[in-house]
Amino acid sequence: MIETEFPYNPITEETFERQGWEMVVDNDIDEDGELDEYYYFILPLPKDNPDENSIVLISSANDDYKTLEIEKGEYHVEINGSYGLGRCESEEELDVLYRALTKQNIE
Repeated sequence: MIETEFPYNPITEETFERQGWEMVVDNDIDEDGELDEYYYFILPLPKDNPDENSIVLISSANDDYKTLEIEKGEYHVEINGSYGLGRCESEEELDVLYRALTKQNIE
């Protein structure tokens, strides 16, 4: 049996910048009653879709890395509102998902 290793490049803020994602800044009140600001990224499908209600890819928040057991500065992406459908953990998976959904290259 032949084993094939695929490249694995984590999804980072550089990925989002290079691919043209939009940063969304939000806030919440933490357990101590203090304002906690966080951000995440979204990308409409396809990227140039002008419809504000289009399906979007959404990243985990910048402070979710501990919960997701990934390195700080890394992100996971999924189809928004899909409860994990299309979950991507690497740039390579993200490229495949975007191409499968839009028949276009993400970059």
